[in-house]
Amino acid sequence: MDLDDRIVQLEKEKQETLEQHAKRSCVRGNTSSSEEDEEKVVEDTAASDEEEEEEETEDDTDSDSDSEYVPFTPRRLMTDEEIREHRRQVAESNGFDVDWFEGILPGSIKPYTLTEANRPPLIDFSKQALKVYNESNNTTFIFDKLIKSNAQCVAGTMFYITFGALMSG
Repeated sequence: MDLDDRIVQLEKEKQETLEQHAKRSCVRGNTSSSEEDEEKVVEDTAASDEEEEEEETEDDTDSDSDSEYVPFTPRRLMTDEEIREHRRQVAESNGFDVDWFEGILPGSIKPYTLTEANRPPLIDFSKQALKVYNESNNTTFIFDKLIKSNAQCVAGTMFYITFGALMSG
């Protein structure tokens, strides 16, 4: 079996697993730790039109949104073409310049949206990397700006950060 056939086989197996997980029962309940708030298991099946209308009416007046059921809709897996393109981009850029792909591929590198909440740690990581670079290369660059970041989540998160730096002095 060649690599392309194996990729197709693995993709089919993963898609089947995702579909099986989507058919499983879902947990519903309040996220508080009170013993009175027991979780209820409900089947992930569509209610009749009348039941849906009743639920919508109840949802409009229900202020406890923590206990509402939110259906999980899995994204599809990457196609073979997307996997090849993703791997090409990773190889050419060492993970620093990878596009967003609609399909998922576990362990893949994806663009990481810069927000006000996640910018400070990324800036700190950039400054740490620059400090190591300066010490290793006897240079005096200083951090200037955060440009973009990609992330790979497996058993933790690996960041591929692009930042600007200026020569000090």
